[in-house]
Order: sequence, then structure tokens, then C-alpha cells
Amino acid sequence: MISLSGLGYRYPAGTAVSGVDLQVRPGEMVLLTGPTGCGKSTVLRLAAGLLQRHGHGVVTGTARIGGRDPGAMTPAERVQAVGFVGQEPADQLVAGTLGDELAFGMESVATSVAEMEARLPQLMALVGLDLALDRSTLALSGGQTQRLIVGASLAAGAQALLLDEPIAQLDPAGAVALLERLRALADGGVAILVVEHRVATVEPFCDRVVRLPGAEVDLGSWTGWEAELGDTLFSLTGLRHRYPGADDDALRGVDLMLQRGERLALVGPNGSGKSTLLGRIRAEVACQSVPQDPDLALFCETVRQELAIGPDELGLGAGHAERAAEALSLTDLLDRPPQALSRGQRMRCAVAASLACAPDVLLLDEPTSGQDADQVERMMRALSVELADAGLVFATHDLGLVERHATRVVELRDGRLA
Repeated sequence: MISLSGLGYRYPAGTAVSGVDLQVRPGEMVLLTGPTGCGKSTVLRLAAGLLQRHGHGVVTGTARIGGRDPGAMTPAERVQAVGFVGQEPADQLVAGTLGDELAFGMESVATSVAEMEARLPQLMALVGLDLALDRSTLALSGGQTQRLIVGASLAAGAQALLLDEPIAQLDPAGAVALLERLRALADGGVAILVVEHRVATVEPFCDRVVRLPGAEVDLGSWTGWEAELGDTLFSLTGLRHRYPGADDDALRGVDLMLQRGERLALVGPNGSGKSTLLGRIRAEVACQSVPQDPDLALFCETVRQELAIGPDELGLGAGHAERAAEALSLTDLLDRPPQALSRGQRMRCAVAASLACAPDVLLLDEPTSGQDADQVERMMRALSVELADAGLVFATHDLGLVERHATRVVELRDGRLA
């Protein structure tokens, strides 16, 4: 169903991947993994025909979906043949409500209204969304958006599914639930190729694991660290927030404080209020922050400029940018455009740009997204050292990361401290 032969791609800035041979049969679920920046997302975009149609680089080899070139299919043919979910699901939203989003693909192939109405509840159940069909697509958490786009990609009956980090923004229970649903789809004959860094979570559901080569990170020795708590950096009480048009508060009277030297982890199910809480902290406290989507924080022509702009404005000097680049493994990427990097590299670039500003408080929303385990570990170790006299608040679904690197954990449920 999915056949890649000698597949490669050279971006204008250099080769991303070459010589990939991979077949995924109907009924198979295959995990594609490898170090950050090794070309996994590029392989998926080639398999979906995206780079063939919209890329500015050079394609080598062939990609076939059901024996056909995905780059040459019409829109109606593509939506019936292949579903694609990228690393930024919100970028794929095309409609204002959940029901319209799910119906869009079916409308593309002239599905009758009666059949669409019958299919909508099935698709919602398939991806585990217990929400009203008329709910705004802009009122969803990152994890809910991820589930919605998976459902939308399957709406027209695609028999090949390409997923780029589908559980990156899902809580542990939600991740397992989605993987169980994907496994059931594969058992029903769908061919699934999934890219994911949370290998231990995904591997039990897959038939095979394929690893792309790439540079590994030398982590060296690590004996851990101990927090020496200092003065209070902030103390906030009764934090509330309601999004426009919402029927209820997303944040319901949360009290939170942070001391110097703390590494505070925010955990909880999708939609529990973690990102909203970070947004409220940002509104009340002088800090640096990195959102779930690092592209929202990147706007310069090169990584070097990205890391330097904050220290320049604050009068901190070039040494801060250089130290941040080294700490976040970006020294070899300084002259690259941020948008030409992998998502994991872009995340590290955004974190490094904030770190270079020497903040007293740094807020990170899902900092593990797009990064392999080694790079995540290296990043968190570096932050532990660089922010030893500051405070870090990070929202994550990676409970192993919390266990290794948090000094305190706050769990949110339904907008309240649990």
C-alpha cells in the first residue's frame, strides 16, 4: 500500500534524506524512528506527495500509495487514498467547527449528506473525542486538535495513513487510547506509517520498527542535581480564564507559586488547562516562554540572529547567545534558517532564544515535541545548569521526564489543581 524506493530529497539548504527503501503492506503498522533531524518528517511528506507538489527541492526515487504517485493525484483521489497528519495539526484545520472539519474530506468526494451525518459520530468515537460537533475548532487543546485531524484524515476512507508524532501532545491515557484505535484500523486493513519519538509507548502496537540513521548525541556522565530553593519568584492566586464564546472557565481559581531554583512540572489530561495556566502566568509575570508550536516564536533569517536578538535588546552581550547555542546543541546550525530545521531543532532554537535572555522564569509548553529522547535529556540537563538560580515551569505528558527533572509536580484536571 505504501511503497518507497530509493526515495530522497535535497532541500535548497542541503540533503535531508536519501536512498530510503520501505514498504508497508495493508494491515501493517510500522514505526519510523531515528535521531532528531535525520529526515523522518521529510520521508512522510514525500510519501504523501506534499514535497513533490509544493517543495522547492529535488526529489529522487519514487513514492507510491496503492501503486500510484501521490504527487500526481487529484485532491479527490488523494483524500480517498492517503491520510496525512503533520507535526502541527492546527495548521491543517480548514473549518470552524468539529463537524465541518470531519465533513470536509467527505464533501471532497461527494459523500451524501445522510451518509456524512451517520459517519460523524463514528469518526468522533474513533479518535476519542467526546465533544459537541458544533464546538469551535479554535477552542480545542493541542491534543484534541491532534485527534480531530486524525479523524478528518480518515473521513473519506483512506487506506494509507501517515502520522507525524500523533501522540506528541496527548496525555498517557489518551496516547494509549489513540494507539489502540490505530492498531484496530491496521487490523482492518489500513497501512499505517507513524513517526514518533516516544518509542517505548508506540512500539508494542507496531508490527515493525524502522530506524533512519543520523548523528547521535553524546550525553556524557550525569549524576543529577539538587535544587537549592531561594526567594519566591512569583505567587499567584485565584487564576481564572474563559475563552471567548466558551460556556465555562478553562481555568478555575488556581493558586500557584514558584521559588528560585525550582523545576515545576505541570501535568494532566488533554484540555485540563496546562497551556492556559502558562498563558496566565505569562500575563502576570516577567518571564520568557516557548509555546507548543515553536514556529510562533521564530522570526529571524538565521538561528544566529534568532539567539542574538533578545540579548541585544536587553544589553546582555553576545556571550549569552553563544552559551545558549552550545547548551542546546545548535552550534552547527547557527547559519541555517530556523524554518529549514526539523521540528525538534526548531523547538531547541526557540528554547535557546529564550534562555539567551537570562530569564528569572522560563515557561515551556511541551518541550519534548519533535525531539528524540537523547536530545530531550540533553536539553533538560542544560536547563538545569543554566537556570540553577532561576525558575522553570514546563507542561508535559512525559512522566519519565517529570520523574527525572522536576522538583515539584502540579496536576491539573478540569481547570483546577488536583
